Amino acid sequence: MKPVEREMIRWGKRLFERRLITGWGGNISCRIGRDRFLITGQHAPLGFLSQKDLVVIDREGRSASKKKSSSETPLHLAVYHGTDARAVVHAHPPRVMVFSLSNRSFVPLSFEEKYTIGEIPIVSQDTPTVTQPEAVVEELRLHPIVILRGHGTVAIGKDLKEAFLLTDLLEEAVHCQLMKRDLPQAGPEILEGESRDNPRERQEGYAVFSQEHMRALVDAANADDKFTTQGRRADLTTALSLCVEDEDVAWTVHFDKGRITHLEKGDGGEFLISGKTEFWKAVFQRRIDPFLATQQGKLQLKRGELWKLSRWFSPFQRVFALWQRIPIQ
Repeated sequence: MKPVEREMIRWGKRLFERRLITGWGGNISCRIGRDRFLITGQHAPLGFLSQKDLVVIDREGRSASKKKSSSETPLHLAVYHGTDARAVVHAHPPRVMVFSLSNRSFVPLSFEEKYTIGEIPIVSQDTPTVTQPEAVVEELRLHPIVILRGHGTVAIGKDLKEAFLLTDLLEEAVHCQLMKRDLPQAGPEILEGESRDNPRERQEGYAVFSQEHMRALVDAANADDKFTTQGRRADLTTALSLCVEDEDVAWTVHFDKGRITHLEKGDGGEFLISGKTEFWKAVFQRRIDPFLATQQGKLQLKRGELWKLSRWFSPFQRVFALWQRIPIQ
């Protein structure tokens, strides 16, 4: 038996032992070449896999043998074609399934959840198998795991272990969220006048990182008493450069004791955060948390140390929440 086959069997068993799948539910796969993938077969019980339950397929889903691959093969292939995933785990965590029926997204409670999985979208699901995987792939470009309403989860990773751990963490996080419902509700911070509507439904606004957009960011921060108070208490004094790498645009924002004193073009700040337009837009549309995007490498801290930025966590969290209110094109 090949090592990759042993890994498939191992993580299928772990999913079953953690009750993240039952019976014949769920399916897993991994990349074994540029255009070759190993995936569980049709009706294969993940908790009791053997070598005969594993199928090698090409990028079109054609089997290298007479064995039939999972009915979710098109979903797995779409994920591989649309992301940099090397492994995919589709499971049916019971608490996540229940949670998905009455919520639009999962909002994390703990710091570990916030910076490992972030806020997780719930994608509508109306068929027994995922027949239109485009929405799933779109979200997986920004999030390491997504929830299918009434159908389970899809997690990606550099290997099966990572995808398994994300699935396990989300199930436990949702468990905590459900337990929290018995406590007085405070909920995530929502700024005055803001609702958690679909960010794609917002009106069109500024071009990202245009001069008008940057001026609006500065004005929003300096007009907010909570941000300036938090920044003063934390002695937020630094220069933060924001760079759009595929458009060669960069701005540096200068902070002095909790206020933005001036703005200039260029990337000469003490800290430099860089990323593609796609991911900056996702941050400003509130589709992904900026700290999570940095953890995942979608945005990269190319200058400065993350632990130094962490001391200003509260004011920076506040300022990004303010900036995400400003509509972009």
